[in-house]
Amino acid sequence: MSEQAPLLRVCSLLNAHGAAYLVVGARAAILHGLDRTTEDVDLLIPEDLANHAKVIAALSEMEDHAAAELTPQDLVENVVVKIADEVEVDVSTHAWTVSYADAIPSALRVEIEGVAIPFVDLKTLIASKTTYRDQDRIDVQQLQKLLEREQEKRD
Repeated sequence: MSEQAPLLRVCSLLNAHGAAYLVVGARAAILHGLDRTTEDVDLLIPEDLANHAKVIAALSEMEDHAAAELTPQDLVENVVVKIADEVEVDVSTHAWTVSYADAIPSALRVEIEGVAIPFVDLKTLIASKTTYRDQDRIDVQQLQKLLEREQEKRD
């Protein structure tokens, strides 16, 4: 199984259901080139009950069907909903202070093994990781260096 297999599995299900989402967290950092390991997939979704239903339907197709127990309202009422299935998925309408509406205008998209993966741009990722968590602080330092290198290339 490839290192990207969990991400590809989650994104292919969400894409098949027409769900709106962005990959955030460590997986987004990896997509930007950060050397990081993670087992889970973090998703940022819009505050939209119809889309919440699509996300739940998509993730319910994973092996253990853990998401099938959720309702769209669960995604409204909880800061993060952790779905422990064949892939652990954290679903949220906010990545720290960043909402889907904040992130979508600058979002990026990459295709890996035929699967389209929408993810947050570097500046948004940094904003979403400017938290109190030690790992996020480490990530922000490394992401800042990536951002500086990107800006140097443009200059």
